[in-house]
Amino acid sequence: MDYTESVAYIHSFPRLAKTGDHQRILTLLHALGDPQKRGHYIHVTGTNGKGSAANAIAHILEASGLSVGLYTSPFIMRFNERMMIDHQPIPDAELVKAVAVGQQALTQLRQATPDFGVTEFEFITALAFWYFDQKQVDLAVIEVGIGGDTDSTNVITPVVSVLTEVALDHQKLLGDTITEIATHKAGIIKPHVPVVTGNLVPDADAVVAAKVAATASTWLRFDRDFSVPKARLHGWGQRLTYADKDGELTDIDIPLVGDYQQRNMAIAIQTAKVYASATNWPLKSQEIRQGLAASRWPARLEKLSDEPLIVIDGAHNPDGIKGLIAALHQLFKQPVTVIAGILADKDYHTMADALTKAFHTVYLVPVPGNARALPEAGYAALHEGQLKDSWQEAMAASLVDDPDQPIILTGSLYLAADVRQTLRA
Repeated sequence: MDYTESVAYIHSFPRLAKTGDHQRILTLLHALGDPQKRGHYIHVTGTNGKGSAANAIAHILEASGLSVGLYTSPFIMRFNERMMIDHQPIPDAELVKAVAVGQQALTQLRQATPDFGVTEFEFITALAFWYFDQKQVDLAVIEVGIGGDTDSTNVITPVVSVLTEVALDHQKLLGDTITEIATHKAGIIKPHVPVVTGNLVPDADAVVAAKVAATASTWLRFDRDFSVPKARLHGWGQRLTYADKDGELTDIDIPLVGDYQQRNMAIAIQTAKVYASATNWPLKSQEIRQGLAASRWPARLEKLSDEPLIVIDGAHNPDGIKGLIAALHQLFKQPVTVIAGILADKDYHTMADALTKAFHTVYLVPVPGNARALPEAGYAALHEGQLKDSWQEAMAASLVDDPDQPIILTGSLYLAADVRQTLRA
């Protein structure tokens, strides 16, 4: 297979499985030589912020001289972004090779068990472990897909576990309460492995406390064991002070806006320090600064254009939208236009309601090219927003009616990706 055929083959696998266990991926990984059993890992989960934190952790440790694999989802521009080494996406030829190896392993397994199969995420995850092992990275930062406990990535014993925050999302898979969702996410906490978390809401805090006690793990919590005592906007980014038991790091520049990114970056610093201590790796203050300064992360309040001012953001659940609204009110004193595209399996009523109450001009559009996109009938009930057939049509309307208003596109990472791919093409 060539590159296009290889990516199509990956997407041919089913998205979900009937059982939420690890038997399928462990079987495939064993056929690939159990690459997940070798090397060092940092495992990252959280309702929001896990991608930003994972990216920043990798950047910091890369700046210290380590070779770092990074596994995240979804991709924004090209599939290859899903697995990177030192922030370089897997080359096309290497991806083709990895898919061929994975396909061969599946063929052999099916010779013994004809009905054996894996999901798309299981197959991609297995390829990532195989690729990082082949390239002998010093460590790999692994972001979960959904939840934690039954997630396909939860077949490793990391050096550090990370839980950024817990809020309502993916309720059909994880449960309808914070306690249920936190239980899934706390499933990545392993015996005697330190865990770094955000400042969790009380129900999630109780779950993590119980899991930490059961696993005899060390727990480092934002706003208790480490913090950001000072922060301010600095261009299209922030300048902050980080503090923990070792003292303060002042005037740290990050290329990300939004108060929640202060938490994510603090988590990244603390995680990198815990990893360095556990592995006896020297980590200098300047390397932390250098890594965070490089920690750009696409589609997270990312400015694509100044004239007109266009910003994309991947907020895709009520908690993410709440953080986005607060950030936009901080960034802009003038009115803004919001274009939102939401998937049908999200809490779109709550998200659209929050946006239409916070901003005067809100357009609701479909998420292009996604089978999970909210159909027009679903949007019709959200009469507070103006319905448009596409984000392009909504943007054109905004530029005609309010040419000086900043335009914010949000509601789904898939919408943000489509906008970015189109405008950056």
